[in-house]
Amino acid sequence: MMPKFDNKKLVSMMEWIRPLGISFIIFFAYFFGNDPISRFHIMGPFIVLLMSGTVALEGLLFGDAASEKIGYIPNKAYQIQSRLNNAATAITAVLVYVLDWGRYADSTIVTVMLMFFTFSAANHAVSAIKDHNMKTVNLLRPVMSLLLITILVPHMIQALHQ
Repeated sequence: MMPKFDNKKLVSMMEWIRPLGISFIIFFAYFFGNDPISRFHIMGPFIVLLMSGTVALEGLLFGDAASEKIGYIPNKAYQIQSRLNNAATAITAVLVYVLDWGRYADSTIVTVMLMFFTFSAANHAVSAIKDHNMKTVNLLRPVMSLLLITILVPHMIQALHQ
């Protein structure tokens, strides 16, 4: 008999997988990358894959639990559209990396992800203020988006100026 998984616990684990994964990606980028371009080629697409991919999977597989965690009311049709957009971004990051489309493609897919998470952070901040949604995950989204920008933009600039 297969063990039954608690969707709420799995969704909660995703919040820890993301920062841990980013830490490992940065380590591997510096371990295997010889210069800013090669480091960003590892860091950029893999962080996009991790962030956009886990958001897409979390929402598509555990949508109700993910909505509850953030403090949103489930709206399947609208939320599925956003989740599929994240899946498309993650798949594009894989293509950018595997097909080695270069630093401009790396920068483009990272910029798309950062723009999405910046807009998402603004939405979460509005939800906190307007709807008094003070769930921790909702409040952390703007902070985590700022952290992503702080990590990725300097590496992207270095890669583009080589």
